[in-house]
Amino acid sequence: MRRLLVLLVLTGMAAGCKSREEKLQAAEDQGNLLAATKARLVKGVGEALKHEGKDAVKTVTEGTGEVVKAVGAGYDNSLGQVKLAVHQDLGPKGVGATRAARGEAGNAKHLISVYVLLDKPYTGPLELRAYDAANQEIGRTKVDVDEKSSTAKYMDFSFDPRTPLLTADHFELR
Repeated sequence: MRRLLVLLVLTGMAAGCKSREEKLQAAEDQGNLLAATKARLVKGVGEALKHEGKDAVKTVTEGTGEVVKAVGAGYDNSLGQVKLAVHQDLGPKGVGATRAARGEAGNAKHLISVYVLLDKPYTGPLELRAYDAANQEIGRTKVDVDEKSSTAKYMDFSFDPRTPLLTADHFELR
């Protein structure tokens, strides 16, 4: 009886186990099903793109264009804008400044444009000094001004070509 029980258990286990070949075939069938499912998914996406693709591409392209513009503007600002201070002695003379930027493409290395406010007539030199991050002066230049009335305008300060303006941390108008 015991032998019969063992024989039945072994036969039942053998019937439930798949052979190596059967396991490989099942795996292959499952792989084929997955591949066919993915292929159909891609085909469906392709069909949808035929109909909706133009609008989708237009939207994505517009969004990408906006990102590129923002990156460009940020890059231009990071290179163009400079920190500017106005020396305290200029205040009583009616001289101020609101912003400064590096010059245009070809002159950017040696030219700083400063928007100067003259609240009253001013005749004399204005000096712009460049400082590095350690607050050491790395260059200076002057512009002669002869304004008979109050005005505000950009003034270009040209530095010696050897002045490393791209490494300047800040500028001071004196």
